[in-house]
Amino acid sequence: MNEQLRSTSFSAAQPVEVIASAAMWPSLKERFAKHKFVHGILKGRHELPLFCNPLVIFVLNWALMLLTLSFQVTYVSYPTMGIPIILFALSLGSFLFGYLVARTLLHRWPTRSETLPYTLDVTRLWQANLLFCGAAILIIVFNWALSGPPPAVGDPTSYLTYGRFKQVLFPLLVVVTVNSMLDASRWRKVLFCLFGIAGMALYITRGLLMVALLQMMFVFALKTRMSKKKLYGIAACCLALAVVAITLIGNARTAQGVFLEYLQIRHKYSDWPMAYLWLTSYISIPFSNLCWLFAKGTFHGPTLSFLYPLLPSFLTPADPHASIHDDLSIIDGANTYLAAYALDFSYLGVYLANLALGMGCGWLMERSLPKNILVAGMFLTCLTFIFFSDMFTPLSTILQLAIQVAVQRACFHWGGTPLESMVPK
Repeated sequence: MNEQLRSTSFSAAQPVEVIASAAMWPSLKERFAKHKFVHGILKGRHELPLFCNPLVIFVLNWALMLLTLSFQVTYVSYPTMGIPIILFALSLGSFLFGYLVARTLLHRWPTRSETLPYTLDVTRLWQANLLFCGAAILIIVFNWALSGPPPAVGDPTSYLTYGRFKQVLFPLLVVVTVNSMLDASRWRKVLFCLFGIAGMALYITRGLLMVALLQMMFVFALKTRMSKKKLYGIAACCLALAVVAITLIGNARTAQGVFLEYLQIRHKYSDWPMAYLWLTSYISIPFSNLCWLFAKGTFHGPTLSFLYPLLPSFLTPADPHASIHDDLSIIDGANTYLAAYALDFSYLGVYLANLALGMGCGWLMERSLPKNILVAGMFLTCLTFIFFSDMFTPLSTILQLAIQVAVQRACFHWGGTPLESMVPK
């Protein structure tokens, strides 16, 4: 195949594979004697599609926020473009500064940007996924016994009642779903993927399903040898699928009349397709909320509340900014990735948050792409959702990051060109 590297799973117990394994991994021959492997090559940074570039994702997010806000889809959408443009200019400027500084400094100790050969230990991968599935089942059963069935098989109106250990359960389900696509076995790939999706569907977690889908797309784009043209087509299909999923799940759990009333959708948009309304409102409303925070000046000094998402739910203090949700201009509590920093530090918080994000993206380009494939997929997904909330700091994200770092170290082995003549056809 032209787009895909020829990869073969094999058992090192066979004579030919023992020789190949000994040649490539002499010190690990005994340890991996009964494991199966897949060889592949990751593309270099210059070969990646544009949607894997963090700078492109950042700029596109802000362009969409400004565009959808201009539609004034709700009665309380922020009415002018003064503050939105100021926030955009400050955010883009500080992001670019951090991005360029990080890339410039890290470029002094360059890493290889060309194609990178790897060997994936498939046995360890499916064993890890099986372990994660077992842990997820235990949590689901525990919550079912303690608090009743999940919303999908109980009361759908209680979909926000996730029970205990959700900060552990949700990362496990996402990891199982995303990592399933790396498996060489089609049956295991399908079973693990279905398990993760079914687990998320039990709790009607539309956002989590979106996160898993995006991570799968990014990991696939980083891993495949497919041409950019085909990748753009797949990305467009994934976007269409995501919009359909948002609409179907949203309509299933929220009646149209309730949606229009709760989000204060303007009457002239009430007969528009729900797919348009879900997408436009979910991008524009958080940005509108953020603008209202600045317009009304609800800043009372630093409280470090932006660190609260790092704590387990049972240790999280009361939100010092909870009163802002009483404002009728603030809808649904989402305020983009900048809300917590803005409430604590005003415009300085916007500057510092984007500076740190820019430096993180600079590190991603210089150090993480394409080698840290699972971590990079997570980072790009979090960056994609900055229009809605800060996905970088929650404890669930940190736990998923720790899991994926462990999986990468255990299952991926880098360097060394696979000897094609020694690998079974």
